[in-house]
Amino acid sequence: MKDIYDDLIFVDNQLLRGIKCPQDVSSDWSMHNYARYFPRTKLIVGVRHPIFWFESLYNFRVSNVPWKTMPHTDHLTKGCQGGSQGVCAWRANFHAFLAKLGKTPMSSESEMKLLSQSTAQTNPVKSSVGPVFIYELSQLSSDAFRLGLRDFLGLKKDIPPIPQVDTSGRFDHLSGVKRKTTQQKINICDGEHKAIRSALMKKARSSSVWIRDYFLKSEDVFVSDRQYFENMIKSWMRDPCG
Repeated sequence: MKDIYDDLIFVDNQLLRGIKCPQDVSSDWSMHNYARYFPRTKLIVGVRHPIFWFESLYNFRVSNVPWKTMPHTDHLTKGCQGGSQGVCAWRANFHAFLAKLGKTPMSSESEMKLLSQSTAQTNPVKSSVGPVFIYELSQLSSDAFRLGLRDFLGLKKDIPPIPQVDTSGRFDHLSGVKRKTTQQKINICDGEHKAIRSALMKKARSSSVWIRDYFLKSEDVFVSDRQYFENMIKSWMRDPCG
């Protein structure tokens, strides 16, 4: 990636470049490479309630990889097993992954207790990564979000409204595929998914407290409409299914 950047930097030194990778924050290799090679790169991280995150990713896999059958959610309450396509409760350890960025002291007993409740290893970068802009998914359509992101990136022009992307199945046009995938999609609030909701809520509550009490207090972490964001993160303390 650094070689590609070095080749492009001479094209237009004023051009902002970026990549999107949902797994970067959870990857030790990625975070340590950012710290080593791109210590001033600004990071933009989106989060949503772990219950809805899981349901969305599960159904996305069902729709877009119809030749594979997803395991029942009862088998996804821990790590990502074979055939899970990266969908499991382990990936909902948002606080442990964000802690890798090294933006909090990680010196108090209370913070370490929250992080120790995670099933993901917390291995913070040894040197600094760039500043972080964090947002909750529902903020994407708001003017405040675009203004905050504009200021964070140092842009001179306003960011236009962000279009909604249709993630319906790429293979729905094939005979029988859409009917099959529709039958396999889940409503996570159904009773049969109680076990995965229980596992996700443990991580949701720890993440909610850690983000509000520690991550947001860093001078290197930015957010637009802070009160709204904090309220949304606080809502993670409750199971949205009741």
